[in-house]
Amino acid sequence: MPQGTNLREQSERLGARKERCGRSSAASGAAWRGTRSARSEPRGPGAGAGAAEVPSTPSSHASSSPARPPKAGAGPAQCPACGGHVGRAGQSARDSGLSPAGWASTGQLASAESARRGSRTGHGARGPAGSRGFRLRPLSALDVPAAAARGPARDGAGAREGHPGGHRCGPEQGNAVIIKPSEVSENTAKLLAKLLPQYLDQDLYAVVTGGVEETTELLKQRFDHILYTGNTTVGKIVMQAAAKHLTPVTLELGGKSPCYVDRDCDLDVACRRIAWGKFMNCGQTCIAPDYVLCEPSLQDLIVQKVQEAVKGFYGENVKESPDYERIVNLRHFKRIQSLLEGQKIAFGGEMDEATRYIAPTILTDVDPGTKVMQEEIFGPILPIVPVKNADEAIQFINEREKPLAFYVFSHNSKLIKRMIDGTSSGGVTGNDVIMHFTLSSLPFGGVGSSGMGAYHGKHSFDTFSHQRPCLLKTLKREGVNQLRYPPNSQSKVDWAKFFMLKRFNKERLCLLLLTLLGVLAAVLIKRYQAVLRTKALLIFLAVHRRAIP
Repeated sequence: MPQGTNLREQSERLGARKERCGRSSAASGAAWRGTRSARSEPRGPGAGAGAAEVPSTPSSHASSSPARPPKAGAGPAQCPACGGHVGRAGQSARDSGLSPAGWASTGQLASAESARRGSRTGHGARGPAGSRGFRLRPLSALDVPAAAARGPARDGAGAREGHPGGHRCGPEQGNAVIIKPSEVSENTAKLLAKLLPQYLDQDLYAVVTGGVEETTELLKQRFDHILYTGNTTVGKIVMQAAAKHLTPVTLELGGKSPCYVDRDCDLDVACRRIAWGKFMNCGQTCIAPDYVLCEPSLQDLIVQKVQEAVKGFYGENVKESPDYERIVNLRHFKRIQSLLEGQKIAFGGEMDEATRYIAPTILTDVDPGTKVMQEEIFGPILPIVPVKNADEAIQFINEREKPLAFYVFSHNSKLIKRMIDGTSSGGVTGNDVIMHFTLSSLPFGGVGSSGMGAYHGKHSFDTFSHQRPCLLKTLKREGVNQLRYPPNSQSKVDWAKFFMLKRFNKERLCLLLLTLLGVLAAVLIKRYQAVLRTKALLIFLAVHRRAIP
């Protein structure tokens, strides 16, 4: 989808494609996901970025037997009832209903009008029957939860009458997505708008670029899920808009992530890891260590060790290093610059407004009441706040908003556990920074003002899926149900309590069953002992007789 796509034109085009298949919309959803460049001083809803699960029109043509693919060189086979394509691996996403990655992509993004109506008519509009519901497969490279719209069903559960052969397409089912990158990271937004349509079906994975106006218009639409990553102020705006439709949200909002350095640790290793995490991308990462807590006697040593690590990473002249980045725009350059006013700079502090360069900077003896300790820095400034001990550090952290991440360095595993138990944060890494973010086996998300919900790996699947309970019963054995039907009686209540409230200990139940089986075996052996002896004797004699020549 080209950059700056008009929302009205996009809605009309997608709605037209929906009408060609003659189906109304079914909720599929979206997620807000994008670059995190403007956490502080938000200008409006456009200051963050993301993607939204959009209401989509699924196609659930499927049957117990797969459709026969057309011969090589032939055009795509079509469903005689709705004109839907039965694709094959070599066809394009638009012709065959399969994305280049082989995902089911016959669903379409519905127009806003259809989404508001919320109608679910037509064959398979609600997706395949059964307990599988819809499935989602995240795009790990971009961390954008995106997959094909619901249906067609891989196992043929969504087949409907009048569609011979049905459709059997991609390996997964999932969600259609609208992706809204942050306008603050302009080049990243352009790149996403250029690349994603080359590899993904534009009718399933739409990219909308723009600023506050476009984001505000998007938030008026009805989605099944919204994931937003950015600052807390805009997160409140997104949540307020979602509340109008009772749309669930996942918010990843950041905050001031503390780092406690204990006396009992390897300062060389600790400071090297802290320097790497803090000055990566010029400090513009959501889970960078925001400030350091340590005993006053460690302050000068930490400054020295971090300075050595910076020189090792970027050389004597950091400004000339190809590995050191710049602040994303002038507005944030000036915001970070203002944080240094009245501070004691122990290292760094050099700036160049023309190139938006800010050198790695360390502040010492920082007063907790100053501006630099009141907002997420999101830049290459590392304040050091002296505390007496770990208990004071825990108190300091708990007096402030809950951070997205917490880091603690110590050889004492009991101390690390005590600090984890005594604080609350989105995630924790002990004796390192940022690395918990890299593990897809761990959920990633905030708590309190740092966000809500979690994703990554299977947790993304769970976040963007609805666990739909399905109970299928028979119409037989109605006599058992007399217990729940009126008229009521005390005996019915007693039986109901027994079946619904009684809890059996599994081990005791197994022992009871084994005992009963043992007793049953003993009774059978006792009863048929004479018969068994006679049969055994006859078998022995027969074998013995054959053995004698």
